[in-house]
Amino acid sequence: METLEKFYKVTAHQEYEKNPKLTVKDVQELLTWSNENINLHGKMIELQIIMFLHACDYDKEYAKKVICQCYTLRAKKCLPYFSARDPAHPFNQRQLDVVNINIIPDEDTRYSYIWSQLKIVDSSQYYPTVATKLTFMAIELDQIECGTKPGYIMVLDSNRFGLSHALRYSLSNARNLMTYVQEGTSFIIDKIFVLNVTSGTERVFSTMKPFMSSSLINKVVIKSVSKTNEFIKTLPQKVVPKDYGGLAPDMGETNELLKKKLLENRDYFLEEEKFRNGHVKDEVDTTIDSNDKDDISSFKNLSID
Repeated sequence: METLEKFYKVTAHQEYEKNPKLTVKDVQELLTWSNENINLHGKMIELQIIMFLHACDYDKEYAKKVICQCYTLRAKKCLPYFSARDPAHPFNQRQLDVVNINIIPDEDTRYSYIWSQLKIVDSSQYYPTVATKLTFMAIELDQIECGTKPGYIMVLDSNRFGLSHALRYSLSNARNLMTYVQEGTSFIIDKIFVLNVTSGTERVFSTMKPFMSSSLINKVVIKSVSKTNEFIKTLPQKVVPKDYGGLAPDMGETNELLKKKLLENRDYFLEEEKFRNGHVKDEVDTTIDSNDKDDISSFKNLSID
């Protein structure tokens, strides 16, 4: 059976040196368990196990649950986020023209900042499921290139994000997304900063909040338009794009770099999908709101600074 080892730019040896709590015994034990219990079309490798163990604070039993959830959700409820991941697919390429997605590493702390903002205001061109899928692909690419990280910090600029954008969210997809983020990821979300909050942002957060644990809710920091600029000044300026007055390259430049890197690693995404599903889906899921708006809770409990 095939593995994905040839696509990784880091080695297990480097990860053992980087993470003192990581042991060969634990990794091998979990690797054997995974290949005996997880239904895949290939064999898992040490580096995949290391990602999960690191995200689970090296708790083997917890890691088993997360691995199970990861591949179960990717195959079923979260399939729209993890199928048709060909970076060259015209629809995926087009969504990267609608939304800026940027990963900027902090070399000192080893955290990575993921910045996201709308480039095109027309909500009819915005597909939240596809944009989220591309964000996961960016994180996955960062993992195969850099290995484990202490965490990812999401910086979501909701300027231009209106109610018409929010109404394109499917409640069922939002529920499944929150399940995956909390129970099935091989990476750590450290913080989620939502900037320039709008009525559209409020609606999306209200959609997702009932499905979020208190620990995840506590990671979310929401800043109003009047407080955004001052908040950005508190971030390390080397991870703040020039668009916001920082020292990092502007959003357009790093977004184009991400597009290029995704295409350069196209074979990985095609093989990874075959590894999980046995085939590559060609049709991109563009599911939007499914007329379940009445189930969305009110905005009253939002904590906006």
